[in-house]
Amino acid sequence: MKIIHTSDWHIGKVINERSLLDDQAEVLTAWISQVAEMEPDLVIIAGDLYDRSLPNRESVHLCNQLLTQMSEEIACPICIISGNHDSGERIDYASAILEKEGLYLEGMVKKEIRRVCLEEADVYLLPYSDYGQIQKLYPDQTIRSMADALAAQIQTIKAGDWQPDRLNLLVFHGYVTNVDLDEAGADLEHTESERPLSMGNSAYVPADLFEDFDYVALGHLHGRQFVKNQHIYYSGSPLKYSKSEARQRKVFLEVDLTKEDLTVTPHPIHPKYDLRQIKGTFEDLMADQSDDYLYVELTDAQPVHEAMVRLRKVYPHIMALTYSALEVDQPQSETGYQAQQKEALGQVFAEFYEDQTGQVLTAYQEQVVKQVMAEAQGRGEEVRD
Repeated sequence: MKIIHTSDWHIGKVINERSLLDDQAEVLTAWISQVAEMEPDLVIIAGDLYDRSLPNRESVHLCNQLLTQMSEEIACPICIISGNHDSGERIDYASAILEKEGLYLEGMVKKEIRRVCLEEADVYLLPYSDYGQIQKLYPDQTIRSMADALAAQIQTIKAGDWQPDRLNLLVFHGYVTNVDLDEAGADLEHTESERPLSMGNSAYVPADLFEDFDYVALGHLHGRQFVKNQHIYYSGSPLKYSKSEARQRKVFLEVDLTKEDLTVTPHPIHPKYDLRQIKGTFEDLMADQSDDYLYVELTDAQPVHEAMVRLRKVYPHIMALTYSALEVDQPQSETGYQAQQKEALGQVFAEFYEDQTGQVLTAYQEQVVKQVMAEAQGRGEEVRD
């Protein structure tokens, strides 16, 4: 069985006020044609189809174009789940009609797990959800983390028409780790595009829960990687969406799967413009040129007059400019550290609010958030990020 695994398209992504919609259209249109030539038995998109729960008109239009092209050119079932950036209701919209075209979209978490039955495989779809929503579906169970929630969902799968002799695949969007959660602490890493939205380690899921599946197609982390035993894979995103992804090599995965064997082949994705970091003196950098998306680090000892304006003549797609020689680390007092932690928590809430509503906090709402945090600290409650 040949499977194509991709995820985290983030249609409508904007970086430093620069829309990547044209880049996404070019890369994903070519990707669909490439996949069609490979004649797979199944295509999986493991969440975060959109970058916002309320995407703009242009993003919806591009998504519709891509889904139409997929249904016309790819002659196999296509399974898509929602991610934490998606609106589950939007992904679910018209799913019954699209199923007739071979598009299986699962946006909302349900007590009865969606199963797509293929000739030689059963594919289980687990769209993104927080454990609070799943607790409501299983009120008779104690669910206090995503690990508890996923265990309940897998128990539901096993209690149904589970056939161990068939190929069993799972599509999931979230944090899966091979690290002992009781000892993980700060060792669990993520990039700028993958910030956890839960307290502590409650968002993380141990890989051992997936041991009975033949292949687990994951979404959420933007770098391609396997988690355990090479049958639990993140495909990564098709484009670089943050500075911390600059060194990643973007791919999609071709999975050749039988009950006895598994081969995963990464296929590189080559966008028109790369996203890179470059470093050097202003004079040296002005001697070169590039159309790539660039994070520029100047090593000059003094600020350069109108450096950004002048560099843009040879690097039109500069995303940000910093001076490494001018950065000074200042020791922080305990009060300063607490203030930084408080500011970080406010930023996390602001990003969460924007992800969920598609809107930024107003100045008044920011003041309300700060007031609530201050009152919580005044009552002796611990404010954590």
